[in-house]
Amino acid sequence: MLARKMLLICLEAALIAGIIGCAPTIVSSDAGVYQHGTLYGKASKDVDAVYAATLAAMDKLQLQVIDKAKDVFAAKVIAKSADGKTVAVKIRPIENNKTAFEIHVGLRNEERAQKVYDEIIASLAIVRTK
Repeated sequence: MLARKMLLICLEAALIAGIIGCAPTIVSSDAGVYQHGTLYGKASKDVDAVYAATLAAMDKLQLQVIDKAKDVFAAKVIAKSADGKTVAVKIRPIENNKTAFEIHVGLRNEERAQKVYDEIIASLAIVRTK
């Protein structure tokens, strides 16, 4: 009886882990992967540069920034599109002065998330940090 309960618990845990999943591992810098409604990106620039590039990308895409914040631990930019969709970008530093970021536009909005990602990467090419 105990073995059956343990097996059931293990199967439920595996099912939950499979549904929720984890952030994918991105091997190279300046790359992105879309998974479960979020585009995960990694940049070879620091947080300040990615934050500035994100604000520039939102401006270029004509998205209205409704919230933004940055400190030494993380940054975020939240914007709204004309059709009311929320675009959230979370930014955090990782090893070797690189940056990881997540773009969430909602489920089934990979195209929009990719467009925001492309604009951030394009803006990184022209943004200079202090």
